[in-house]
Amino acid sequence: MRNKRLIAGLIISFAAIAVVFALTFDPSSIKKIGEIKVVWLIFGAFLHILSWVVWGLRITVMCRYIDKDKGVSLKEGIGIAISNLFLSAVTPSSIGGEPVRIHLLSKKGFGVGKSTALVVGERIFDAIFFTLSLPVAVFILNTYIKNEVMKLILLAGTVLFMGGLILFAYLLEKPEIIKKSIKSLIRRIKIKKIEKKMERIVDKIDDFVESFHKGAKEIFSWKNISAIGVILAITSIYWLLEFLVPSCILKGLGQDPVIIQSVSAQILLVIMSIIPITPGGSGIAEGGAAVLYSFFVPDKSILGIFILGWRLVTYYLNIVVGGVYQHKIFGSFDK
Repeated sequence: MRNKRLIAGLIISFAAIAVVFALTFDPSSIKKIGEIKVVWLIFGAFLHILSWVVWGLRITVMCRYIDKDKGVSLKEGIGIAISNLFLSAVTPSSIGGEPVRIHLLSKKGFGVGKSTALVVGERIFDAIFFTLSLPVAVFILNTYIKNEVMKLILLAGTVLFMGGLILFAYLLEKPEIIKKSIKSLIRRIKIKKIEKKMERIVDKIDDFVESFHKGAKEIFSWKNISAIGVILAITSIYWLLEFLVPSCILKGLGQDPVIIQSVSAQILLVIMSIIPITPGGSGIAEGGAAVLYSFFVPDKSILGIFILGWRLVTYYLNIVVGGVYQHKIFGSFDK
């Protein structure tokens, strides 16, 4: 199944890039391909790989705060981060891979509840970062964005983030609601072959939710306000490293790196690519980038080359490295 999703994601991505090439490619594009400064492409790839290290650091720091009796080394944290790459490239939207991280953290002794709290906590920190940075990005790009559909997608993403934060905060204080909801859902499953298994799961719900609640409270409690600040700082560094990659690609193509505009555009693209339509957000990312960067990159003939270079570093590289790592751990790309 995942192999099929991977193929679908690659086809959609290649097709989207081909469309951009068809709309923007001209004779001068061929000359510009030969003039690419490869050192900037390599530097962009280096920043992307460095972001995996920072992600691993965030996992290590969060593990320390969620359970002081257990720990994950930086090397192990990086491994857990890399294990996420392949699955996130083949699941709908650009985020994914959470089940793999939960599984690997559980094997480190954190249990499913605390592991889930940690992984969900990571996404909450991401959401906080984007909620704080989104107004700035919109302000910067306000003079560039003319597409009403783009503005609608941006609004929907903003509402989704804010709604998720509010819901998480509420459920954090009301764990009984989680227990009742999950139990009610499971008991509605009336398939004879798995009814007994479902009942065993119901019996474990209380322990799971309590463990999740305790772990989440450990991360987001006021006594850990300094830890929250540290994790938010690490989260910001992670995303800024990712957002600087397109500027490196532009520099390699002899263009102005437009760092401020590019970072702002990347914030919007991440929100857009979370929409669970295509594997790894493929198609959405390429199309969105073509529209956004066309507003502030004067030379439209390099857009196709730029998007291909950007996805080569941030998507195709993830598939290769994440796939090899998953095969090493699980012995199959389809698990």
